[in-house]
Amino acid sequence: MRELDERAHGLQVQLEADCQQQLRLAAEQQQHGNKRAKATGDMDSGPTLPTQPGNEPVDLDQRIEDTTAELLKLSAEKTNAAQQIYDYVDQHIRKLDKDLKTFDAEIAVERSKLGLPPIEVAGTDAEAKRSRKDGGTPHVMTSEELYQAALAAADASEPTYCYCKRISFGEMIACEHPECLIEWFHFECVGLTAENRPKGKWYCKECRKLMGKK
Repeated sequence: MRELDERAHGLQVQLEADCQQQLRLAAEQQQHGNKRAKATGDMDSGPTLPTQPGNEPVDLDQRIEDTTAELLKLSAEKTNAAQQIYDYVDQHIRKLDKDLKTFDAEIAVERSKLGLPPIEVAGTDAEAKRSRKDGGTPHVMTSEELYQAALAAADASEPTYCYCKRISFGEMIACEHPECLIEWFHFECVGLTAENRPKGKWYCKECRKLMGKK
């Protein structure tokens, strides 16, 4: 990109110089024509045309046209290069966003397995300040939000649990019966909350029936 900028700058300098010289020659030719109209026998041969190595006259019109075409070509190359850079950066930003969402979902799943409360999702600074001012609390991810986040992080081989046959998400509890067919249950599917979480052993309704417990 820097090489393209340097080439374009050099061509712009040359183009400006050629245009100024062309305007100067046009002014001299007009002045020479006025002099010939006033006096006959004028021996002035007119303005001196620029020359290039070998004393050949320079066709300024053609050189200006060629330089302009080259500048347009360089401009297109710079645009294409800039677009490629943008696409490359955008691709990596999108991948980073996806990885961060997956990481957040994995954290939510691990916290639920450890029996930790759901993750609080903070909003913007302004929203947080307004929430504190109004006596509100930060938004807590709902069960559905936790499920969708877990789905985003899961692969095709992710096992399912509970009566609902869904993957692990949110807070879950394990049935203590060693022969339980389901083993893990979502809090909401068995009527549990953080407030009524059992302090001791817990058994699902099927295993309670097998054990003769209510």
